[in-house]
Amino acid sequence: MSVEDCLGLSPNSELLAQADQAWPGWCEQHSRLSAATDTTTMRSWLRQHTTEECDQLLLCLAELAATDGGNDVAAAAALAWALMPGVCSLANRLGTLSPEIDQVVAGQLWLEVRTFPWRRLTKVSANILLNTRAGVLRECGAHSQLERTDPTWSRTSPVDPSHWFWMEGPADPNAAAAEELLQLLEWACDHDVITPADRSLLLCLVEAADRTAINRTGRSGAGLMANGLNQEVATQLGISVRTLRRRTRRSIDALTDACGHGKATA
Repeated sequence: MSVEDCLGLSPNSELLAQADQAWPGWCEQHSRLSAATDTTTMRSWLRQHTTEECDQLLLCLAELAATDGGNDVAAAAALAWALMPGVCSLANRLGTLSPEIDQVVAGQLWLEVRTFPWRRLTKVSANILLNTRAGVLRECGAHSQLERTDPTWSRTSPVDPSHWFWMEGPADPNAAAAEELLQLLEWACDHDVITPADRSLLLCLVEAADRTAINRTGRSGAGLMANGLNQEVATQLGISVRTLRRRTRRSIDALTDACGHGKATA
């Protein structure tokens, strides 16, 4: 199924027929649309003119199509139809992201057409195509987009429920979080992910954080990296705050890497 089919925009589609019927009335509202007589002649006209001239015509359709403008579904169909050559090319380039890439592209294109900020932007074609591409990448979990829109999730490594990691964890699913942590750190030491000294440092941090009820606030360090907590534990262990933070980050990174990439068990 093509992007056109997903949106019901084949040459004989009902939506495009409605757009052709509405075209004379649209021309009365927006004189630039008089450059064409219907959706078919519009596509021909667009191929023969500059990007700037095309965007002037497409902006009229974008205003008619937007939910905060004319809220006209037929106009949205006409705008999507006008952009279809570029959209189909986009779908072909992103084909490896999903077996249903045409459906994903079609859905994102329709959202962009219906929500285009026509009061603020004038480069209709470029913005809709770029935003459609970004939306599809985001929908398909492309790492480049996740880093921009959801940095936390982009650094997360999901673990399958049947993964060996869970088999190494506590047998009792209702075990206390503290017991789970102890077993995890013991496992990490047994498999040379961290050293016993690293385990002791992490436990000191966790104990101090629990005792002082550290919360995540503001943009500064928080959690196990909270400034006051780090200073307290560094003093207790007789090391500098910089050294404590470096060792903590190294240990956490090692644990994350081991759990996320399926480090083999002994």
